[in-house]
Amino acid sequence: MEQGTVYQPAVPMTAPDLPTQESSSPLSKFLKLFASFNKPKPSSNSPALHIEQGSARGMPGDVKQSGRPPKLLYIFGGIAIILITLALAVSFFGKNKTSTSTPSSSSSTSTIDTTGFTTYTNTPHFYTLGIPPKWHVVETTPSQEGSLIIETDNEAIMEVKSFKAGEGSLDDYLSSLQDGRTSIKSTAVKVGAYDGYERSESWAKTGLQPVVTYIQIQDKMYVFTLLPSAGKNAITSESLLRDYRSSLSTFALTSTTGLGKDWKEYITSKVDGLIFPAFTFTHPQSWAVTEKSENKNLIISIYRNNYEIAVTQAEVGNAVCLFKDSPAFQGSSGDLRGKEYSEFTTLAGGILRRYFNQNEGDKSTFFFCQKETTTPYFATPTELGGIAYYVPAKFDTNIVKEMDEIVKTFTVIVASPSATAQ
Repeated sequence: MEQGTVYQPAVPMTAPDLPTQESSSPLSKFLKLFASFNKPKPSSNSPALHIEQGSARGMPGDVKQSGRPPKLLYIFGGIAIILITLALAVSFFGKNKTSTSTPSSSSSTSTIDTTGFTTYTNTPHFYTLGIPPKWHVVETTPSQEGSLIIETDNEAIMEVKSFKAGEGSLDDYLSSLQDGRTSIKSTAVKVGAYDGYERSESWAKTGLQPVVTYIQIQDKMYVFTLLPSAGKNAITSESLLRDYRSSLSTFALTSTTGLGKDWKEYITSKVDGLIFPAFTFTHPQSWAVTEKSENKNLIISIYRNNYEIAVTQAEVGNAVCLFKDSPAFQGSSGDLRGKEYSEFTTLAGGILRRYFNQNEGDKSTFFFCQKETTTPYFATPTELGGIAYYVPAKFDTNIVKEMDEIVKTFTVIVASPSATAQ
């Protein structure tokens, strides 16, 4: 059990992992959201801007126009018309020329076709994978890494490894690799429904250049390596890459009950002067935790890759969250009747509603309201502070659900009577 431990990531926390500028911090975003609740609307009686027709206000009053323009004006006007006509003609024919260019060849490599695939199931490591028609499994090992060898119909083999992830995120794992491999190119991809990275790598020890895809799901790491064979040192076949990516698109978990068993417990600090209590929660070891205290406020960040749960404890009042099923209310409130929400109960019995707030560039945000114990209303902040999710604009719903599981473990630490008396 860790009392106020601060976990530092192996790589610098810069966008899009965690905001580094003060204006984009969870505290400033939370205060901005709170200020938007019950924001006064402009009155219909406010004076409108009126512009008088025919007014010459701001124009010189002594300028006189002659009855006829000079001849030079006609000459320059004619030249201008000719030049404009030539420019439009060049632009028109130029556009027609570029529109006939052939489409990029990258579209052909992104085609997913799983016709005739058979399904391989690995029960000990909780996954299934589609195998292309001319590929076949040649070896499995019942080891901790669950190694699987698949022979392709080309000059390559595919190896699948699944093993227990270490502490930290997938980015932390990749940056920690010290076995002589380097990344030539890295691309964010989907493996089934999960976010990962496909990397073209160079292995100094063997001289090979395989294609390797990595994903991390809670405390499990899955690595899919397309390894050149038969004297080849690189993957050059587009059809082979297409089958490889099609196979990975079929990846699915058979069960999640065995994942995340090695969750870690974290206990937050208590800031003197704040009404918010310290609290405890558990999280998969693949998620990192940081605490930051600024201006007598506390920000707890739970993050992995580009996904973050932020709990902000700050001196603000509370406001009622008006959802579509809320009774009428007079007072400080936020109108959320047009928002869709997910409702769940924490292990401590608190009822929370998570609603989608908005897209902000390449990020999306979710905010939380908590059910009050003595009224029919939900309110923000919660008893622990403002709770928010910061996720990619095109977020993975499975990871958001994983974040919900962490929030469900939030539990207030109640001070014992003896400690209070002291």
